[in-house]
Amino acid sequence: MQKTAQIKVDIITGPTCCGKTKAAIELAEKIGAEIISCDSVLVYRGMDIGSAKPSKEELARVRHHLIDVADVSDKFDVSRYVELARKALAEISARGGRAVVAGGSGFYLKAWFSAVADNVEIPPEVKKISAEIFEKGGDAALKDALLKLDPRAAECVDILNPRRVKNAFERCLASGKSASEILADFKKLPCPFGELERNLTILDLPDAELFPRIRGRAARMVEGGIVEETRSLIGRGLLENPSARTAIGYRETIEWLESGASRADELKEKISAATIALVKKQRKFFRNNLLK
Repeated sequence: MQKTAQIKVDIITGPTCCGKTKAAIELAEKIGAEIISCDSVLVYRGMDIGSAKPSKEELARVRHHLIDVADVSDKFDVSRYVELARKALAEISARGGRAVVAGGSGFYLKAWFSAVADNVEIPPEVKKISAEIFEKGGDAALKDALLKLDPRAAECVDILNPRRVKNAFERCLASGKSASEILADFKKLPCPFGELERNLTILDLPDAELFPRIRGRAARMVEGGIVEETRSLIGRGLLENPSARTAIGYRETIEWLESGASRADELKEKISAATIALVKKQRKFFRNNLLK
């Protein structure tokens, strides 16, 4: 890839339902750019209704990247995202073009500004130990194991988050370092996209306007067939993919199906409530990571 310092990237983000797709397409058309998606659900083929994937008409207006690049049974993480996004950026640059990055998935978005994955390799034997501890005592046992390895881990690890506890335990065990030492090493790592010229735009709307939009989108999802889409995706491996199955819209639909519920209004409300909760988390992420 050419030197990233020579590449200008416009980044458009914001909470769900605030108009990122529309704004990104309009900007890309205006400046002759291509769009690189920054959405952890749009990468999956078949996850269309629940992700509010751009329409065929929208995709035809501007060239898009990182949409429909994985099956729901595939593992897709931030490292894979960075690999494909760097490739897309190189291709756009080689054509003499510009890129518009659009989306609101925090971890993927953060990769455009700083390192997001450490260099600690987790060997199979460490994963086996972690799994055995979890099988015997669950999340509490993993937390105890982490604090036994590193009594001060709570100073830099969210002890109330089981996924972060598991990751910290495995990294401490694999590296022989404390959580704070691993964090210090991580902070020294370079941004995977180098020294890009970034133009950041964070869109948002007042709650009085945004929340009705969210409820409207949830209604369209249910009426547009998210239940049928989710059933189809389950047959293709959705339940075996933790990232995909917990995506807003699909998680609630899976729970609704498993409960034997039949009222569509109940599903609409569940999706709306989960999306509004996500918006609050997204805003907090933007404040803490992009507006410093």
